[in-house]
Amino acid sequence: MSGKRELPRRTAGGGNSLFAPSAERARGATKRRISKSGLIAIVITAALLFWIPLELHLSNNAPGTETVTVRSNRLPEAFDGFRIVQLSDLHQKTFGKDNETLLGLVRDAKPDMIALTGDLIDSVEAFSYAVELLPKLTAIAPVYYVTGNHEWSADGKTAYMGRNRLITRLEDAVTESGGVWLDSSFCTLERGGERIILAGLCDPNGPRTEPNVHELRQMIEREQDAELFSLLLSHRHDIDYTHSGFDVVLSGHAHGGVIRLPFTDGLRGPAREWFPKGTSGLLRQGDTQVVVSRGLGDTYFPRFLNRPQVVVVVLSCQEGK
Repeated sequence: MSGKRELPRRTAGGGNSLFAPSAERARGATKRRISKSGLIAIVITAALLFWIPLELHLSNNAPGTETVTVRSNRLPEAFDGFRIVQLSDLHQKTFGKDNETLLGLVRDAKPDMIALTGDLIDSVEAFSYAVELLPKLTAIAPVYYVTGNHEWSADGKTAYMGRNRLITRLEDAVTESGGVWLDSSFCTLERGGERIILAGLCDPNGPRTEPNVHELRQMIEREQDAELFSLLLSHRHDIDYTHSGFDVVLSGHAHGGVIRLPFTDGLRGPAREWFPKGTSGLLRQGDTQVVVSRGLGDTYFPRFLNRPQVVVVVLSCQEGK
């Protein structure tokens, strides 16, 4: 028996055969890890390719109803539970055949009134949209209308010194359908022997002769009891209502920031500003509560993570409950 020890043979690749199995196992494990990582990447990519188009579709074509309860101890008891459907920033968007999806949501909300807070249409060519929709809304509940910036710029320019051709036709369409054109005016609503004031502010894109929010308030106080609960329809969410004297304002304009990234009020504001504030929900400015609708339509960019919103405002005289 020889006392010599035989050295490990080298493999064809130049390595020791003693260590070859472990090296091969390591290479196999690496391949498996790469394969597993690749599979996860494929799954994530496929999910995104499915989810992004789906969310784009839902954000632009699937309206939903959201209820906002506005509480005030100044509200008369007879108006406790008064329901207002607010439709804002439609931009002639159609939901379902003949807008039946939208109309169904409005009917289901059982409103006492419907508030149209501007930008129903944004071109002269879209006038027929208003003519078709308005009578269907007034058949559900009383309709009150104020203009937005797009009605006034429908001729390609703002109308600071006078009406454009669309505004007169649109006012006629509202009144002929049984609705109330509320720009720069007010009325009283009566229920159970008690009254509240409902007012409408003309959009700042309108003529300079139209009253601003403070001048409108002064008009009201010259003719009505200043202590009455007052509700204002105004397209713009970014007007300072702090000292306006109104209890509640229903507004829109911001489209919810268009793309509602998590933990933000949206990516772009109506003035093309980045990361705007106060684009949705119930906000407070001094003693005034401001409801900001995310709206229903779009203009310069598709909505994302931002479903079209039918707001149902419920008035409550039980503050804090």
